[in-house]
Amino acid sequence: MKHDSHIPDEELTRALDGELTGARSAEAQTHLSRCEECRSRRDELELAMAAFMRMKDHPAIPPADGPAARLRAEMAQPLPHGRGSGWAPAYVGMAAVAVAAVMWLSGKHASAAGPLPNARLTPGATRLISRDQVCVVPAQDDDRTVPVELAHRVFLEYRIAKPEPGAYEVDFLISPTLGGADDIRNLWPQPYTGGVWNSRVKDALEDHLRRMVCEGRVDLATAQQEISTDWIAAYRKYFRTERPLAAHALFVKDRPWQ
Repeated sequence: MKHDSHIPDEELTRALDGELTGARSAEAQTHLSRCEECRSRRDELELAMAAFMRMKDHPAIPPADGPAARLRAEMAQPLPHGRGSGWAPAYVGMAAVAVAAVMWLSGKHASAAGPLPNARLTPGATRLISRDQVCVVPAQDDDRTVPVELAHRVFLEYRIAKPEPGAYEVDFLISPTLGGADDIRNLWPQPYTGGVWNSRVKDALEDHLRRMVCEGRVDLATAQQEISTDWIAAYRKYFRTERPLAAHALFVKDRPWQ
């Protein structure tokens, strides 16, 4: 294991069960002593396994096995005979909850909302539009309301169960005035005012890029590609600054989620 890498979840669960032995166990313990992220991940997995064991309502697997091994064995058990008709759906539901918990933990860090979207969830999406069409579309076209149902799906993808009103904008990665599509692949919950690189700063970039496209200084496809790949890098490039301009911290165009 390289010191600058992280311990895979499978090995963390084996470590929790005491299944790692010898040099591998010592190496994992050394890494855990140095890596706060892996320690936190280990604790999350331990909590998920404990929660699963509390959900069990049928005969226990022999306690000699650790919780992770018991979970794996439990999921592999065939449905026993002689139970009431309501038992199998309950068993399946319990298994689904356990799987969902592990999936939530697995995606937690990768999916957290931030100034840059998760590229797997929000790669960006465009509609067919020409440069001439971009330049006749009213600038207010960006200030459109994302349908509530679609916004909830976006928050769900980013593991935000109860979005705080005013804290996020369900934002288009590629703005509509640059040909961005009304597509979940083009949406993410961007911090509205929190942090340095927030929604207001990105709005200023969107307007600037549109002007540059219409003035022939930037190709439309290039503007779409750069804002969807790393809008912060695009901001730094086109405004020639490492940090947002003071005026852009107060820029108001789009509305936050309420």
